[in-house]
Amino acid sequence: MAQSILSGFLSFVAEGVITFTPEGVIKLINPHASLLLDRTSDELVGKRIDDIFALTLDSNPLKSKEGITHTIFGVGKVFTVPRGKVAYLSRRPGNEFPIFVSARSLMLEDGLTGVLVFRDTSIEKELENYKTNTTKRLSELTPLLQRIAVGDFSNIPEIPHEEDEFTELLVGLRLMIEDLQEARVQHEQEQSEKIAAIQKTEEERRQLAEEYSKRLEKQVEEKTREIVQAKIHTETIIENLTSGLIEYDDQFTVLRVNRAAETLLGIEREEVVGKGVRPSDSDKKHWQALVNVLYPAASISKAEHAATEPNGETSEVTIQYPFERQLQIITTPIASETVQKRQEFIKLIRDVTRERNISKSKSEFISIAAHQLRTPLSAIKWTLDMVLGGDEGPLNTAQGKFLHNCYETNEKMIQLVNDLLNVARIEEGRFGYEFKQGDIMTVIQNAVEFVKVAARKKDVTVSVETPGGKLPLFVFDANKVTLAIQNLVDNAVKYTPARGKVSLSIAVQGEYLEVNVRDTGIGIPQEQISRLFTKFFRADNALRMQTDGSGMGLYLAKNVAVRHGGSLDVESKEGVGSTFFFKLPLRAERIPKDDVSLVEI
Repeated sequence: MAQSILSGFLSFVAEGVITFTPEGVIKLINPHASLLLDRTSDELVGKRIDDIFALTLDSNPLKSKEGITHTIFGVGKVFTVPRGKVAYLSRRPGNEFPIFVSARSLMLEDGLTGVLVFRDTSIEKELENYKTNTTKRLSELTPLLQRIAVGDFSNIPEIPHEEDEFTELLVGLRLMIEDLQEARVQHEQEQSEKIAAIQKTEEERRQLAEEYSKRLEKQVEEKTREIVQAKIHTETIIENLTSGLIEYDDQFTVLRVNRAAETLLGIEREEVVGKGVRPSDSDKKHWQALVNVLYPAASISKAEHAATEPNGETSEVTIQYPFERQLQIITTPIASETVQKRQEFIKLIRDVTRERNISKSKSEFISIAAHQLRTPLSAIKWTLDMVLGGDEGPLNTAQGKFLHNCYETNEKMIQLVNDLLNVARIEEGRFGYEFKQGDIMTVIQNAVEFVKVAARKKDVTVSVETPGGKLPLFVFDANKVTLAIQNLVDNAVKYTPARGKVSLSIAVQGEYLEVNVRDTGIGIPQEQISRLFTKFFRADNALRMQTDGSGMGLYLAKNVAVRHGGSLDVESKEGVGSTFFFKLPLRAERIPKDDVSLVEI
């Protein structure tokens, strides 16, 4: 019954339609498809769709793995002609014509079914060719018309011997140019007479004023139309954003709410637009999410600040209504051109619940895996240490060298596990910072001592430049800052060739202390600098020079700097060297109060 209804419906469709089984066997074909294929329905039903549609893309036959049945049922994609390609189909041998074709799978009452739609595009191709040729001919006339437009009538077009659709146009242009040449003298004479008459006649001056007024009115109308069109365009974009958008003023009066914000926050714009929102409005259940977004610091849920910039702030809040979600909020002020005070703001709202859950699961997995690896690696280290120490008897030179290599490899594995655990603790906000007053020079000396042996082996000079006078004591976590600077100095030594230089300079810059680590190493490719402080990233040239490494040292260093209320930046040129700028605040008030998990930088 359903098949007969479908067959009756498809008989009215003006394009070729074919249905087929997941095995590619044709079940149904409408009359227009029979007409295009020049075959009867009986000839086609039961045949394989890929045999009937043995397509060629431009001049290349379609491969079997690109076939219709394989694409929609095997791969699970919609079959279409690739962009820039033209599909050709043969009715009979030697009779090839271009077609539009598309196929996909549908679930019908009798099961999964393939549906193919196609049409003959021969006329469209002919029209396109005609359009191309016409455009080319017109483009050849453009320079001539441009010269005519500026009053240059010196070039007269030649009339071709063979007549075509442009012959009449060329004849008309030739006659027009001749008439314009003749009219120019007359026009100049008439123009001078007109100017003299305008100077003498007040009425003509009034007419000129009216003409100017009309032109101005027309321009105003056109500009108004453009502004209205631009506003409609902007409104359409805002309304169809996947991110929520709320616009409000400095009195927290809501001015605009888009559709995505309504969905995320469980509100209706008619209820909130034009209304002032106060923290006390959280008593209204359906306004709780809106209050949390507009007042993230007053939210009952914990707000995580990911970044603060002079012109905007990014934060995260957790809402409970209408559903429990983690939202990323980007607050941007709207500066008026006439009033310097920021009177209006925009909040962009993005649902990051799934991203944060995935990140949390990933961190938990890394933490569990690292803990499971730590115990056997420690046991291996203890055993190798005993054997190398001679507790199990003397070793010959080859055995000692072999076991020493094993010991060093095990040490690298332990360091990798420690790095993984540190990353997991940072992401979970459990890195365990202990802030107290200390001397930064002690940290610098420890970092230099840490790399002294490696630098000597590579013949790399490591130097420290200190400012005149004693550096001030200030509050920081000595262990974590030592870890960060050791990573920076260790990287500088690793990626600096023999006889290179690594220098550390310390300076007070306003309310910050800055430690600069400069090297003459391989540098960083410009296009990869933006990814330098992400987890597990290593630049291409670094991988070629030093195959081992976790790619987590700079991530850890960046997070240590940010957790202190400071920053870590880099300037680099490939083949010349790099400079890392590690800044820490001298005032303890600038250190963030809570050990929150930081969004990946």
